[in-house]
Amino acid sequence: MIVDLGGLAPALRAHAKARHLTVTQAARLAVAAALGPASLDPQVQPKGGPNSAADHPVKLTIRLRRGVADRLTERAKDCGLSHGAYLATLIDAAPAPSLAMVKALSASTDQLAVVSADVNEIIRLLRRDTSPSQEMLGASVRSIVDGIRRHLELASRVVAELRPARTYPRRPRGKRAADERIRQ
Repeated sequence: MIVDLGGLAPALRAHAKARHLTVTQAARLAVAAALGPASLDPQVQPKGGPNSAADHPVKLTIRLRRGVADRLTERAKDCGLSHGAYLATLIDAAPAPSLAMVKALSASTDQLAVVSADVNEIIRLLRRDTSPSQEMLGASVRSIVDGIRRHLELASRVVAELRPARTYPRRPRGKRAADERIRQ
C-alpha cells in the first residue's frame, strides 16, 4: 500500500526517530490508534492458515549496502534468476549454481553416460569369453576412470559454489546486546 502523506512525511520521520521506531512502525501504530479497538479484532487480522495462498508472491522491500546489492544482482543474473527467486534459494538453504556451472555439469553428466556405455561394452566383452587384449582393456579402463574423475571434479566445484562465500557474525540485539557490550 502506498499512502500520500501530503507533507506530513518529515513530521512522521521525526516522530518515529524520537521513539526509536522505523517510519513503517510509527505509521502502523498511528493507523491502529486511529482505527481504535476494531484494529485489534482477530476477524480483521490476516490469517496464515492452510487455506491462505502460501505460493502467492508478496512484495518485500530490503535495504542493502551498494556493494551487497551489486553482488546480489550479479549472482542472480549469473543463475538466470530474478532477485526474488535467487533470494528464495538462499532462504531455503539451496542456493542456485550459476548457469555456466549448470551447463558444464550437464555436459559432464552426458559424458558420464558415455562412460557408462563403455563400461557396459567391457562387461559384454568379458561375458562373451572373448578376452580383450590387456592393452585394450587397460586403455578402456583408464578412459573410464579419467572420465569419472573429471565428472567428480566438476561436481565438487558445483557443490563448493553452493556454499556461502562468507558468513556474517550475528549481531546481538536488545537488552542482552547492551549487557554484552557493557561486559566487554
